[in-house]
Amino acid sequence: MTPTLVAHRGFAGAYPENTVEAARAAGEDGADLVEVDVRPSADGAVVVFHDDALDDREGSRGITDGTGLVSESTAAELSETDVFDSGRTVPTLADVLEALPAGVGVNVELKSNGESPTAAGEALPEAEVGARRAAWHPFVRDVLAVTDEFDGETLFSSFHEGAIAAVADIAPDESVAPVALELADGLEVARRYGAAAVQAPLALLADTPYADPDRVEGTDLVAAAHEEGLAVNVWTVRTWHEAAAAVSAGADGLIADYPCLGGPAAEH
Repeated sequence: MTPTLVAHRGFAGAYPENTVEAARAAGEDGADLVEVDVRPSADGAVVVFHDDALDDREGSRGITDGTGLVSESTAAELSETDVFDSGRTVPTLADVLEALPAGVGVNVELKSNGESPTAAGEALPEAEVGARRAAWHPFVRDVLAVTDEFDGETLFSSFHEGAIAAVADIAPDESVAPVALELADGLEVARRYGAAAVQAPLALLADTPYADPDRVEGTDLVAAAHEEGLAVNVWTVRTWHEAAAAVSAGADGLIADYPCLGGPAAEH
């Protein structure tokens, strides 16, 4: 079976990531889903950008000619920046969805609600879940207001359990997929919210050259997920060998940086 091809940030290895042009091109290049990162702007727009900052502060990469935190910049200000000197700019989610070719879906990764990251990739203690899901509710409502106008397939993913919980609260019919850093956390969060899939790094795939024995913990993630009715989408796939290893391990989806990593390349 050919795995679902998910264009990571709009095939970030081939196009300026998370831009309208990347999303359009990724769809034309055969992506089944285009993955984009969303966060709020200062004026409450849902914008598509991965890092916390436009410049290289606080661990961000400095991929634009702008400065400051995304959360402190308006959508208009963000639209005046240049991503990777490409002539492309930081878009809104609505702009990206409008650009997707017919039949191409979207994987919306809820990257930030405008606050500092908390417990990313981890299953939260029960006592903390309520506060974190409540903190995500306003932004998730804003995101859903945009995606409700989109006719294609939509999958919501996040490293933050609070974000997954908020989607499950507000729109229980939507498909969610926790992004896992560790196997046990990913499966636990998926169970709690009836997830459609779990999104896992190559390091969690047992019996591949990329497996981290300390993180695999003797458990076959794919087998465990499939037993619970969960698909497994693997990130980030950057070479044909990684694609082939993931497919051999039973991955259902490849979150890839290049369009050539689907189809025959994945089945090499």
